[in-house]
Amino acid sequence: MTAVPITIIRPADGATIVGVEAVKAVELTGRLGTLPPELAGVALFSRWYSSEFQATEGHYSLNENAVSDPGVPLSVTLTVGSQAITLGVSDQAGQDTAAQNGTRHGGVAGGMEGPKRCTVHVFRAVPRRLVAGATLSKAGSTLEADGPLHWPEKKYQAVNRLRYRWRFEPTPADGRRSADLVPAPGALMAAVADGRSIVRYAGPLPDLDLGGYAIRLSVEDLENPAVRDLGPAVPVVIVA
Repeated sequence: MTAVPITIIRPADGATIVGVEAVKAVELTGRLGTLPPELAGVALFSRWYSSEFQATEGHYSLNENAVSDPGVPLSVTLTVGSQAITLGVSDQAGQDTAAQNGTRHGGVAGGMEGPKRCTVHVFRAVPRRLVAGATLSKAGSTLEADGPLHWPEKKYQAVNRLRYRWRFEPTPADGRRSADLVPAPGALMAAVADGRSIVRYAGPLPDLDLGGYAIRLSVEDLENPAVRDLGPAVPVVIVA
């Protein structure tokens, strides 16, 4: 097998992508190096991958159709989470088992390890199944939000930069207590709801007063909490 030299230009390793930037198309760009003589005239095809992509058999890459020039920016939407971006190039246009077995020339860049690694961190605060006027019990309630596909895995947590915070503010602001709920990673369970990967907190709420509150989710950077995405404020009623 002949190795094909390839490099990721964008995004940069360690890049942070926040809120609406994640909804908008993120541009992925790579570059082929100088090809060895034996690859003269060989057609090469590039594909982009994310460790947070929900792959199915025969569909593993972010771009369903391979591209011939990785230098042409590919616009994709990345889901929430810290994730490895990988760029692969081979002499096969497909991504099924037959194409993988038929590869004779190829190369990769990116991933979570090594000198060519490319890990990016996508912060999006998207609460799930919390409706205005909902009643939440101080003794025990369930809160959900869009979350990383591999949240419970040790390998994921080794690179995770996301912290979930639910802020409770009294409405009206009449002197009742405000509070934050910041679950430890192990207190957030991964699940799939409505076809989406989510994290779920189930347990007691902070020591709040009773009555009307606004609850607002933020997903922030563990290393720099000023980097965060804020979800909408949702009015709820706190009961014992």
